[in-house]
Amino acid sequence: MTIKKIIAATAFFLDEFHHGAVNHLIHAIGFTLLGYGLGTRNLLIIIASPFVMEAGHVYNYIRGRHRKHAIKIIPLQIAAWLVFVGAGYLLAKAF
Repeated sequence: MTIKKIIAATAFFLDEFHHGAVNHLIHAIGFTLLGYGLGTRNLLIIIASPFVMEAGHVYNYIRGRHRKHAIKIIPLQIAAWLVFVGAGYLLAKAF
């Protein structure tokens, strides 16, 4: 994968792939679970959070949006979740 393709996929992932009020609401719930799980150090809640967030993408997929990009974007989703968990863990550990 070239740098241009990575930049294009990242731009799509951060913008178009996350459009929609329902998707935003589901992601807000997922990030809340992630924050709560990190704050209470509850591994099950931390592990559940990306599945909740993924429900927003599934909702968009069912509605017919982004069908051709759904599989290609999974590595970015995993990487983004790991970054958020790592940053959240460091932040929670600081307090």
